[in-house]
Amino acid sequence: MPTITKRPFDQEFQTILSELQSGYHAGELSKKESSELPNDVYLIEVDNTMVGYAVVWEYTSAKQLIQKAEKDYFNDDEKYLEQDFYIDIKNKIDYIFIEALDVLKEFERKGYAAFFMDWLKLTYPNKKMYVYSLEKSRNFWYKQGFEVVGHTVWMSYN
Repeated sequence: MPTITKRPFDQEFQTILSELQSGYHAGELSKKESSELPNDVYLIEVDNTMVGYAVVWEYTSAKQLIQKAEKDYFNDDEKYLEQDFYIDIKNKIDYIFIEALDVLKEFERKGYAAFFMDWLKLTYPNKKMYVYSLEKSRNFWYKQGFEVVGHTVWMSYN
């Protein structure tokens, strides 16, 4: 049975990420400054073995996610394409942004990402959740009940 463990997102964990041979976001997360990372990371573990991890931000105002999105996801000349995102998030408070949810290659297709999402939904039952979805993961997010935000690659739940 998988478990979810919260641990500090510190230099030690960034080193672990830098040494991983799989994990879609591991390389980029291992190189970020500590100010660009949340305090904690969630590990998906089976028998004390990490099978995946998630980076989740809790925000209290729309401004926080808009700043992160503009810095990390939007090109200056393409912000107009994200108009639906700006409209959707504009007055939101107390919500979750899932920056990364990675299951290591050797553990894929065993339900660990879905297990994490079930846990996250139970942990934050009344919070809206956002994810910047990649084309190859979009079906997963649909299965989790997420919907596309307007005409963007952003998806939301709840």
